[in-house]
Amino acid sequence: MTTRATVSVFFAGWLLCAATLSSCGCAREVRIRPDAAGEPVGSREPVRMVFTIEADPAHAAAARAYAERFRAFGLRADVSVRDRSRIIARARAGVADAWVVGWAGPHPAPLGMAVAKLTTGGAENFTGYANPETDLLLAGLLTRWKPEEKERLARVLQEMLLEELPWVRGAVLPLYDASTPDVTGWVPGPMGGVSLHDARVSGGEGRVTVLLGLARLPPLDPFAPPDPQAGVILRCLFDALVTVGPDGTLLPELAESWEYSPTARELVVKLREGVLFHNGKPLQARDVVFTYTKALEGRVPPGVRVDVFERGEREVVFKFSVPFPGFLELHGLQPVVPAAHYEEVGPERFARAPVGTGPFRFAPGGGGGREVLVRWEGYYGGCPEMPPTGPPGLREVVFRCVPEPERRVEMLLESPGTLAPALGPGEARALEEAGTAVVLSEPGWHAVFLELNCRRPPFDDLRVRLALNLLAVPSGELPGDLAAPGSEGVPLPGALLPGGFGYLGDEIVLPVDPGWGLALLEEAGYLVGGE
Repeated sequence: MTTRATVSVFFAGWLLCAATLSSCGCAREVRIRPDAAGEPVGSREPVRMVFTIEADPAHAAAARAYAERFRAFGLRADVSVRDRSRIIARARAGVADAWVVGWAGPHPAPLGMAVAKLTTGGAENFTGYANPETDLLLAGLLTRWKPEEKERLARVLQEMLLEELPWVRGAVLPLYDASTPDVTGWVPGPMGGVSLHDARVSGGEGRVTVLLGLARLPPLDPFAPPDPQAGVILRCLFDALVTVGPDGTLLPELAESWEYSPTARELVVKLREGVLFHNGKPLQARDVVFTYTKALEGRVPPGVRVDVFERGEREVVFKFSVPFPGFLELHGLQPVVPAAHYEEVGPERFARAPVGTGPFRFAPGGGGGREVLVRWEGYYGGCPEMPPTGPPGLREVVFRCVPEPERRVEMLLESPGTLAPALGPGEARALEEAGTAVVLSEPGWHAVFLELNCRRPPFDDLRVRLALNLLAVPSGELPGDLAAPGSEGVPLPGALLPGGFGYLGDEIVLPVDPGWGLALLEEAGYLVGGE
């Protein structure tokens, strides 16, 4: 049943936002901190708000839809299309105003993307958002055993995000992978991570060309925030402790087995024998310890401690300060790197010529928007529960950058031996209508929303952030390509994902109320309406 939230706001020391759910007759209050409200009314002459929304090519349409909506109310919102890695660097440095790059993950886990993006100092928290109460709630989600307790904490967290508003509402939508009919055996993966281990191409030379929706190839850093457009490259190069099976369950990959203690405060992972890195060195427990020590920085809530150590060459022990029964669901897909080699060459050189345990290895000599991987003859075979095992069937995988969505569709329809990962709903529909491509949906999730730099004007003022949410497209009427018929987008009012604990859907959301939003902007000292 769809419920409707009615909200009123006033500033009198506290900004009180009371959300009344008509379906249940109850009211939830969202209290906005007075220190986040910005300058008092009348402290300066009104000015026109000017800001730039940065987007990577895959999310340019969504960014333009946001900007058009805001320009309709007199805000000067421009769009700049850049490489994803550059946007993230600018956001991390605090110099970007706002950005849409999309975030992806393998499971609608209870914590989803919330830990890395919302905790103080989180690895992917580029907005500057910080709230000790949020940190405590996220830590509590890891410590609770009973589903009803986790549900309650997650709901409180999502309701509290209406108060904090570090971004503008968006949506979770499906991603699709597609190929020409002569490419068979590939398996769609979360975060664009198509598995090509079992892929074959008929009538060719064992070569497949993968079209990436990027302007240029990013550094292949296995510790960077996941980019769905580059996920297939990392999936070819690296294996992880576990993989995701066809039904969404976790299956052993580099791990032969694992076992939690009765209290879920300890996890023991036994590694598979006979696994070699691309440099010929055997996989050992030290490599997993090094990988996870680095990867978990900023990806667990403050106050939650994870210690990783080796027990012999083939056993890794994870010790948690709190019960953590969902650790592998959240972190088990982390690519494992060779510790000694990574330390020797450093992160920058490693990202230019990565070494993993995956079915394909890096081949020097790429460039010009083109990268080549070749079959790793020493591959151990992959997950034994997902046959066939052994070296991959393809001899070579060529990656090409094609940032224009329409051009990717054209090339997929015109060029045999071609595959394209992480397609949006519009691209997938065009291919399905043409009827000459194989189109499969990815597991996992892909969240699209407008993040705001809360560390400087204009978005350090909570009134402005609230106003943009009031002016933005309603939940259920999604920006750009997400709004097209059949896109199957699901509203994302907060940071918890559909299917996870505490997801409220449209049970409690801010209304779309331009009058209220414009009043807040005027109160914050900004001109609204026509120029």
